[in-house]
Amino acid sequence: MSLELTWMQLPKEYRNLKDCKFVILPISYEKDLTYGAGAASGSIEIIKASEHLEYYDAEFNIEYFEKGVFVNPVLKLSDSTPEEMLSKIQESVESVGSNKFVIGLGGDHAVSIGLVQAAEKLHDNFAILQIDAHSDFRDSWNGSKLNHACVMRQLVDKHEIVAVGIRSQDKDERAAVDLNEKVQTIYAWDFDLEKVKSALLKLESEKLYITIDVDGFDPSVISGTGTPEPGGLLWKQVIEILKLCFSLKEVVGADIVEFAPVYQYSPNRSLNLTNQSRVEAYTLARLVSKIMSLVVKK
Repeated sequence: MSLELTWMQLPKEYRNLKDCKFVILPISYEKDLTYGAGAASGSIEIIKASEHLEYYDAEFNIEYFEKGVFVNPVLKLSDSTPEEMLSKIQESVESVGSNKFVIGLGGDHAVSIGLVQAAEKLHDNFAILQIDAHSDFRDSWNGSKLNHACVMRQLVDKHEIVAVGIRSQDKDERAAVDLNEKVQTIYAWDFDLEKVKSALLKLESEKLYITIDVDGFDPSVISGTGTPEPGGLLWKQVIEILKLCFSLKEVVGADIVEFAPVYQYSPNRSLNLTNQSRVEAYTLARLVSKIMSLVVKK
C-alpha cells in the first residue's frame, strides 16, 4: 500500500480534489543522468517537509491553504520510456480538471516537457520563464531528444522563453540560443532584476508557465541536485523574480525539478535525510508555498 502524501498535513476539508484550487503532482523520474543521481526522490521529500510549514505566509499576508491543496499520488515513472513518461504526466494533469493550478514536482527536468504539453491543452499562447543553471538547449543527449538536457529545445518551437540564472552551456547551445529570436537569456553573472522585467515585458504572450530547476539556485542555497553550479541565484532573488512574473503576467502553471536529496544511516540504522538535505527540502517546500501565495494574492 502506497503512502498517502498530504501538503502540510492539512485537514481533509482542505485537500479534497473537487473543491481545491491547487494540485501538486509529484513525479518520481530520472533517466540518462549527466552527473549526480537522486532526483527521483525529490518530490516526496519536499512534500514531507511541508508538514513543518506555517499555514500563514507573513510576507504576503495570506493563508493560501484555505483555497485547498490536493496532492496527487506519486507518479513512479523511472522505469518508463521518455515517451511513456510524457503521456502519463499529461493524463494525470488532464484528470484533475481544467480549473486547477498545477505545480509539478520532479524528478529530472525532462518531466517539464510533459507538464508544459499538458498545459498546452488548457491554455493557448503562453511563454515560459526558466530558472536554471543550464540552457537545456541541446538537440539530443545520451541518444534522446527527451533528455533533461534538451527540455527547452523541445519547447521553444511553441513558446517564447526567458531563461534566468544560466551559467553553464555547450558552445553549440550558446550559438543556438543566440540565434533563436524566441529566447531571451539573462546570465547569472549579469543578473539584474530590471533585465528580467524588461524581458517579461517584451514577451508577446500575456500568459506564463514557470519552470524552476533547483540548480538555478547557488549551491549555498540548494546543493542537492544532479549538477550544481557555483555562482547561482539566491533565495531573495528568486522570490523577486516570481513576484515580477505574477505582477506582469497570468501564470498558468509551474514546476520545481532536479532536487536530489541525500540520505544517511542513523545510529539505529534507519535511513534519514542528511541535515543539509532536510534544510533544502524545507526550503523548496517553502518555495512551493510562495508560488501558491502569489497565485492567491494575484
